[in-house]
Amino acid sequence: MMQEITDQSSRTVLLNTFVVKKKRCRVYFHRGTLIWETEKPPYTRWTLPMSDVLAVRYGDDWIPGASTKEKQPPTSPTSPTVCPTNFILHYAVRVEKNKWSHHSVTMSHTDPRQVASWVKTIRNYLMGLTHRPRKILIFVNPFGGKKKGLKIWEKDVQPLMTIAGIETKMLVTERVGHARDTLLTADLSDFHAVVCIGGDGTLAEVINGLVLRASRDSQIDPNDSDVRLPTPPLPIGVVPSGSTDTIAYSLHGTTDVQTAAIHIIFGDSTGLDISSVHNDRSLLRLYASVLSYGYLGDVVRDSEKFRWMGPQRYDYSGFKKIIANKGYEGEIQLLSDPCHPATSTRCTKNCSRCLQHMHNSIPDKEISRWMTVRGKFFMVNGANLACACSRSPMGFSPHCHVGDGCVDVILVRHTSLLNNIRMLLRMSSKQKTLYDLPFVEVYRAREFTFRALPTMHMQSENQTSTRYMNSSLSVWNCDGEVIDNSNVKIRVHCQLVNVFTRRAQEPVHERTCFC
Repeated sequence: MMQEITDQSSRTVLLNTFVVKKKRCRVYFHRGTLIWETEKPPYTRWTLPMSDVLAVRYGDDWIPGASTKEKQPPTSPTSPTVCPTNFILHYAVRVEKNKWSHHSVTMSHTDPRQVASWVKTIRNYLMGLTHRPRKILIFVNPFGGKKKGLKIWEKDVQPLMTIAGIETKMLVTERVGHARDTLLTADLSDFHAVVCIGGDGTLAEVINGLVLRASRDSQIDPNDSDVRLPTPPLPIGVVPSGSTDTIAYSLHGTTDVQTAAIHIIFGDSTGLDISSVHNDRSLLRLYASVLSYGYLGDVVRDSEKFRWMGPQRYDYSGFKKIIANKGYEGEIQLLSDPCHPATSTRCTKNCSRCLQHMHNSIPDKEISRWMTVRGKFFMVNGANLACACSRSPMGFSPHCHVGDGCVDVILVRHTSLLNNIRMLLRMSSKQKTLYDLPFVEVYRAREFTFRALPTMHMQSENQTSTRYMNSSLSVWNCDGEVIDNSNVKIRVHCQLVNVFTRRAQEPVHERTCFC
């Protein structure tokens, strides 16, 4: 017999006995937690936070994948042939390496009224989680990475959305800029979130579209490099299916697609810094991962000729450019933050540094200072995230924070081919970082500018006079896309967008940050 009582917080408490895996179990529901334990030895107890529950469904008459609307139990309990005598609880469990896995448990009872009461109570609780999206717009890039976007949608994402009862509208992108242009013109009033299944470039399109849409609606000119851009009203979900997926990896700690889909269903989100890239006249692009001039710019420009190779085109172009070992003269002016990346802590869930900067996106002029760095560089990088991926587990800047209003500027001086190979090997390390390489300089900045300097060349072997030439210029690699302008201004907009993620749950035990 089910007992229903009310605690001091007026929250329903349920207690009953169900059959779970052919064993009688006492099942409790109290204060947002579901507990079931066996009645007889060997005693086993399971505890499940309701925040980890995806959905609850009647078990007798629901066929997985058949429909998002299962039959409801009839009002009359006198029809045992159609009344459900069990329910299925769908939930997610965090497993190794930051992955989340979908599980389900079936609980049976001889009285259909008890089953209906439990289902109703659990559903009412889940409906009270208002941060969870109920209707989402999904963009699927069928061309990115290994061209598995549609397969990922059909096999991994859509079934979970169906289980969770989330209404989806799916659009397949047909060209570069399709997602961005759609978000600038579509009616978004009915949606609770925008999700992309693609790589870093697809997510960048979604971010650019939503921010530019919010700027237009707020009558803010995004071409003004000093303007404060508005936060879009819709959070963003990212399901990785690109070549590197550095944003998904940095946010989720994995590129597992089921984990990304589960994070979207959970609805938990965090503020993500977005950096704007301007030239003298206009906004060129907004980016979330890394902006890179020199080597990586050359790689992305050269790899466009080998798209038929798939992701391997980056390896081929990267090998060519590492052998070429070109250097580029430049000047960087940056508004330096006093917290140096090498002395900072790792950014995890409920990061104190990001929480402190949540409402302080304008740089503090008293503690930040302008500085200038000149030289010949193999690479100039502005990392908005750690930029980690499966090939680079530590990323460009492992201590980069997702929401502190700063970008980590990593400058790789032009050096020998051997040192370049040392740098690439260090990038693939699971423990070592770029911080301590003698030819690498790392800064944390609120904003910075880059100006290409003319390269000095001898007119001839017999002449001592020199002349300046601008023939040796690179391009910027911005989230995998090319920006031809060499001279740019980069400014960080603190936690400009909200993205679905639960991030790392346990704290990383490191030294204290005294920034």
